[in-house]
Amino acid sequence: MLAAPAFAQQGDADVADLERRIGELEAIVERVQGQAPETDFDNQYLVREGKGIKIGGTTITFSGFIKADMIAGSNGDGTKNTYSVGVPRNFAGFARNDSSSWNVGLTARESRFAFGTSTEDVAGHTLETYLEMDFNDDMESNGNELVSNSYNPRLRQAYGSWNGWTAGQTYTTFTDLAVLPEIMNQGKMAAFIYVTQPQVRYTMAAPGGSLMMALENPEDGISSIDADEYDDQSLPDFVARYNLRNSYGMYSVSGMARRLEVDDDETWAGAASIAARVPTIGRDNVRLQYSYGALGRYMGLLTYPDVQLEDQAADEAKAFVSQGLTAAYQHFWTEAWRSNLVGSHTEAVSDGSGLGVEASTSVHASLVWSPHAKMSYGLEYAHWTFKQPVTRDKDEYQQVMLSAKYDF
Repeated sequence: MLAAPAFAQQGDADVADLERRIGELEAIVERVQGQAPETDFDNQYLVREGKGIKIGGTTITFSGFIKADMIAGSNGDGTKNTYSVGVPRNFAGFARNDSSSWNVGLTARESRFAFGTSTEDVAGHTLETYLEMDFNDDMESNGNELVSNSYNPRLRQAYGSWNGWTAGQTYTTFTDLAVLPEIMNQGKMAAFIYVTQPQVRYTMAAPGGSLMMALENPEDGISSIDADEYDDQSLPDFVARYNLRNSYGMYSVSGMARRLEVDDDETWAGAASIAARVPTIGRDNVRLQYSYGALGRYMGLLTYPDVQLEDQAADEAKAFVSQGLTAAYQHFWTEAWRSNLVGSHTEAVSDGSGLGVEASTSVHASLVWSPHAKMSYGLEYAHWTFKQPVTRDKDEYQQVMLSAKYDF
């Protein structure tokens, strides 16, 4: 009983201290509210989350890069509309010009922009979408180098992914982009598989990695002379790839089955590819890809046809077989400086004229400086050798490229 007044006094002091703190917090809230704009119904759910903007349950991202290139090519390579996407068979044509002149072009057409979304809990899974465009349409597209240098955007990728399923347009399942060598001319090597096309793909977990299975656009691309010969096939291309990922590197094995058709004749053909990315010393790595079979337009951006042209003229469907190997070494001199040495070779296995190239070899050597993760400046030298069918003559083409890339 004698202690009761002491407890009462202590309680009064605690209450007074709590009231003081509440008063201070209310003053702080009033100051903050005075500085911040009033929220309304339209923006009260708009918040930053990671790399995107979250609206309700959907996070929206905007990304891409600005890429400026200066390209000097031998043998009179003055491509129209500063078209930077050179393909091997075009390089072979430049090489056959037997000219000693060098031409220079500057372009920003490879610049890209992309929108992505990620929506939470769509029937128990996350729904993701992606839309990517650039301005690298073909040489004959609308545009000019006289005044405006204006070019139309073109679709590169557009797909949605949900619960392991991907539908839309993206890179073919037949290639593993984890082993894509770093070169400045947008994947243009003699043999690397580099194709984007519409497809339906399912990805599932597998021991050590994942298994991917897809039905992809079956365009046979059997002729580069007459557009009417590009016949859509009656069945899609069937593609599967197994990916192995561990501390020893990234590895993959791909297989493809295709149904090729010429008028009333048809045949089944296949192809296979193996790829690896192996770490070496520090951040250095080796990248390898070997492919064999009815590769056609899948390899080297249509260096070879899908069906032998001589058989096509006779209304016979016979697969044109080719093979290709790409090897690259990436070395980091410092955190900011790195270099790449890439060799790529492809050759026809089937007899026939193909599309004017029996074999091609490309070598790329580059030095890249990245003062920041969002900025890269590079200098690259490329040398191509082409062997013509029948005559077996060899032609050479060279290219020097300066590039500046700014990611956002």
